[in-house]
Amino acid sequence: MSGPTPGALRDQAARLGFTLDDDLVEAMHTAVAAAEPAITALRDRPRAMDLEADPADGDRWVRRDRAAPGVGTVPDDGPDGPDGPDGIAGLLAAYAAGERTPEDEIARALRDLRAAHEELNCTIRFLDERAAAAAAESARRWRDGTARALEGVPFGVKDVIDVAGVPTTAGSWCHGNAPAATSAEVVARLEAAGAIPVSKDATTEFAVGGPNPPRFGPTRNPWDRERWAGGSSTGSAAAVAAGAVPFALGTDVGGSVRLPSAWTGLTGLKPTAGAISRVGVVPLSWTAETVGPIAHSAADVARVFDVLAGTDDRDPRSWRPGPAVGTVPDDVRGLRIAVPGGALTELCDAEVRAGVDALVAELVEAGAEVVPGEIPGAAAALAIGYLIVFTEAATLHRVDRDRWGDYDPVVVRRISQGITTPAQDYLRAQQFRVELQRELDAVLADADLIVVPTCPSTAPRLDGTVVVDGVEYPLYAAQSRSTMLGNLTGVPGLAVPTGLASDGCPTSAQLIAAPHAEGTALRAARVFQSRTAHHRRRPAVVTRKTSSR
Repeated sequence: MSGPTPGALRDQAARLGFTLDDDLVEAMHTAVAAAEPAITALRDRPRAMDLEADPADGDRWVRRDRAAPGVGTVPDDGPDGPDGPDGIAGLLAAYAAGERTPEDEIARALRDLRAAHEELNCTIRFLDERAAAAAAESARRWRDGTARALEGVPFGVKDVIDVAGVPTTAGSWCHGNAPAATSAEVVARLEAAGAIPVSKDATTEFAVGGPNPPRFGPTRNPWDRERWAGGSSTGSAAAVAAGAVPFALGTDVGGSVRLPSAWTGLTGLKPTAGAISRVGVVPLSWTAETVGPIAHSAADVARVFDVLAGTDDRDPRSWRPGPAVGTVPDDVRGLRIAVPGGALTELCDAEVRAGVDALVAELVEAGAEVVPGEIPGAAAALAIGYLIVFTEAATLHRVDRDRWGDYDPVVVRRISQGITTPAQDYLRAQQFRVELQRELDAVLADADLIVVPTCPSTAPRLDGTVVVDGVEYPLYAAQSRSTMLGNLTGVPGLAVPTGLASDGCPTSAQLIAAPHAEGTALRAARVFQSRTAHHRRRPAVVTRKTSSR
């Protein structure tokens, strides 16, 4: 292997205060050696010696004033609309008509969560007492005519996000011994709108580990129990896909909202960097991490995003929104779509690509047009994104460096390569963000939306492998190739289900828009979902449940 020897890495780690045993050193060496070609290529990339080389330019791009800072008002379809009675609009309409009550709905959600958990291992903690008290308050508000935007709607919370009075384990033996003193800002905003958290959902350890976290075990995919629901918002996606809750909160550093959404047939949004507060979230990467909603439909995602988005002065990356956009039209006439190829479609299953083509064809039939657009830097984005994420993660987890022996070995193997990253490499990687942003600027000058596969395969097996066109590959070989674009540059990305592959598992396309133009992606997805029924398909685990609404 090229690069530093295991002994040299051990010595470097020791100088930084890390004491690693032989197995951890070997895992670190393997990861560093595997990343060496990409790091060498990064060092060789030319870079001007001027102010534009300042990595802060990457933050300026997502912070500058944009014409579309939010989603706007989402049309209310009601229970008979394209999202059906299981959507948020249908539930709110049932409450308003007196056909359901929040108490009954919360009890139903908790029953279904337990049934789903028995099959899928998707829930870390059920919030029965807390949810029941909130449901009683919601019922009173419906009776009094003071119901709020999401009054009585149950939701799940990935267990890296704080809920007051409940421990946050982050999926680790090393975290979450005491209840959280306050709720994360995202939970607080949802509760202020009347929504009710009913569960803490399973996650990979610290949102970076593999399919088999030691503390809680794997979360199985409701479409195929021998497959993984996806990382790291794995329990959130499984609970929504199983029909237990209408939506859930996840976090996304390299695709962790969009990938599990794709693998479980859901719609998931990674918003613009800074659009949603991260306060009260166990961090993994300062520059790449976002919080986002997972639901069945774009309409539900939009409704939740409208509540979540907004400034939080406690979050240093929070941006200040501009004026409201207004009503989002159900119309894509004149929408310009770029469908880049290259690295974004290489090592990608033919059935996944067919789903992307089908989505584009539906939008074109609805009035959109396809325009040229390529992103050459996408080929380097995955490796450079991992360099940034793992360097920041290793820095964050230095406080627990004496406990790494208790971590999931997959966590250590992944983040240990960031222990000895030279400052020059880290800063050069941050400069690459700006180069990639400029490539996207060039495409988005002529296109309103970029459409690519969300991930190159259907759901991975629990052993950490995926199958692309009949050939088996390691899970991490290419899973985040297109999703990392959003985390590196800050642009929003929306995972949208496009059908089922021949293996019976969902396929997905990702819609990428300009910073703060989430509404563009959600509008296109909403039109697509009004013309198709992929987002309304339910896995077999739903049909086996005895509980009903």
